[in-house]
Amino acid sequence: MRGSTRLADGNRAPRRGPAHGGRRRHGRCFPGVHHGTGTRTALVLSGGGARGAYQAGVLAGLVDAGFVDRFDVLVGSSAGAINAAVLASRADDLVAGAARLEAVWRGICATDVYRTDFGSLGRTGVRWAWDLTLGGATRRVQAKSLLDTAPLRTFLRREIQFGRIDANLLAGRLDALAVVATDLHSANGVVFLQGAGGVPDWTRRRWRIERTNVRVEHLMASSAIPIFFPPVEIGGAWFGDGSVRNTAPLRPAINLGADRIVAIGVSGPPPPAPPAAEPRPAPTIAQIAGVLLDAVMLDALEGDVEHSERVNRSLLQCPTGHPTEPFRPVDVLWLRPSELVRQLAGELAHRIPPIVRYLMRGLGPDAAITELASYLLFDPVFCGRLVDLGRADVAAERERIARFFASGAPVRAARRSHG
Repeated sequence: MRGSTRLADGNRAPRRGPAHGGRRRHGRCFPGVHHGTGTRTALVLSGGGARGAYQAGVLAGLVDAGFVDRFDVLVGSSAGAINAAVLASRADDLVAGAARLEAVWRGICATDVYRTDFGSLGRTGVRWAWDLTLGGATRRVQAKSLLDTAPLRTFLRREIQFGRIDANLLAGRLDALAVVATDLHSANGVVFLQGAGGVPDWTRRRWRIERTNVRVEHLMASSAIPIFFPPVEIGGAWFGDGSVRNTAPLRPAINLGADRIVAIGVSGPPPPAPPAAEPRPAPTIAQIAGVLLDAVMLDALEGDVEHSERVNRSLLQCPTGHPTEPFRPVDVLWLRPSELVRQLAGELAHRIPPIVRYLMRGLGPDAAITELASYLLFDPVFCGRLVDLGRADVAAERERIARFFASGAPVRAARRSHG
């Protein structure tokens, strides 16, 4: 069963304080580690490049509204891993952490993430041209990605105090930080796990857990968008974006003992379908790449939430009652953009650095590159608009969110009514 895990033992953890209390409600049910009558809250952040700004807006809205003052478990992949690490470094003050995360995204520029100078991109273009034309003859491949993300490494070192993550875990202000990546040689998923004492290990086919202190290289690996950003070497192995293998994004949080999960996606409602009779040209490389990135980066969380609903219905109607494998409820609150992110990216695509936009036009016309633009548009205007959208969506969903955090009634982790 996708997203389920076996109970390691029947021990109950001590009850947590009032800030993390609250009655259990029917939600996603799984066998797993039980944590007594307190509530362990996890935050799951999906990938999506520049779309990660939306998560900062949602978090700022949740914290400012007083819905949450602590997350016990933080799980992230790709841009979500970076956001999770920022929060982990400020777990002693989530209000300040959410404010800092919002400020980072409102001020981010493409030059903070990848090189945009003509010389760097020109050299990359030459390597690709060489590999595609003469690589078969020379048997030597030079190009590793379309963009050079050396600036991102510097940016992360400046913005994240990794020593504070260690201190917050040691002080009990945070239970675990999990960064998801993909081993590009074995095609297996990897969870880089930094946790306090007592945080459980687990096993899963085609996955492994590596306990480590999360640092810049782990975030670089998790956010290495396929083809666009270069893979990262850690301990002799090469890693790429965690979303590639992460088909069940909620599972690490559940395995780490979460009783309820706040999951923030970055995929908006589906675009309207064109009229059936309308002739459509063959898709360009840019459009195909956009579809592939959507499938890899965005669709897994939506599918896992939908799966959780089916699991809930089945298990609530047919409880196992098995004494050695008890099931427990895990509530899931899923939040995602209420507007089409690609449409916003299309409106602001002119803000992509000129040389990058020129290269992207080699993959298709402007109308076809909007999906790709939404991943690479690290721009204060675009990201600021996404932050604003995240805040607005929290305000619009205030009643449902309040029920999730405060009510004992069932709260369905459902899609929004508009799709």
